[in-house]
Amino acid sequence: MPEFIGLLPAAGMGSRLAPFSYPKELMPIAFRVKGEDKGAHPRLAIEFSIEALKAATVKKAIVVISDRKVEIMRCLGNGARHGMDLCYIHQESAEGLADAVDRCYEWTKDNHVCLALPDTIINPGDAFKQVCESCSQLDSDVQLGVFPTDTPERFGPVRHDAAGQVIEVIDKPARTDLRGIWGIAAWSPRFSKFVHETLAARPEMKSLSIGLLFNEAITAGLKVRANFFESGSYLDLGDPSNIGSLIFE
Repeated sequence: MPEFIGLLPAAGMGSRLAPFSYPKELMPIAFRVKGEDKGAHPRLAIEFSIEALKAATVKKAIVVISDRKVEIMRCLGNGARHGMDLCYIHQESAEGLADAVDRCYEWTKDNHVCLALPDTIINPGDAFKQVCESCSQLDSDVQLGVFPTDTPERFGPVRHDAAGQVIEVIDKPARTDLRGIWGIAAWSPRFSKFVHETLAARPEMKSLSIGLLFNEAITAGLKVRANFFESGSYLDLGDPSNIGSLIFE
């Protein structure tokens, strides 16, 4: 299996969590009891994504930050504490996920990429491993991890057949018959090149969801497939309705 580089886009404004003014990726949403003193050590939101990438044997990742999110760099540093090499790319303003992905092009264009949204928690714990393995074994241009939800209108619903071939990716539709949404993704250098060339020709798409570029890739004939985690779950921590209480381990 090729080596995958993790991509953690963390430049978003987090406007849904107002009036909170600190990076949502640094919210202490759970605590781990460890050490001889049995002290409670906070687990930050972004750490769940880092650990999920590590479970897929991802050894290095790029974190995209804006001027408002430099605190993330101070907290995570070079990643040594998490057993992963981290570097940072600056996105002057939250111009969109597609733009964040393309900003990493010079560092990802020759590599496979694994996208983790750093304000989410996913199950099963080996979802990234399964998606990366499928991407490699099936020689997919894009491999999506799809999760069930009761509120698909808030996300990016995915239409796929029983064999996992993706037919359509939609972004926050007013209504849909679909009940599976993409939550994670892995892709080959072919898709990185496709994104780069598409945004160069159509810069207005930089502010759009990367999900719309998944759909554009299907139209262009790229191979887009899905792993559907029927018993899995996808929790969006950027939505205040999903943060009801702290979880203790």
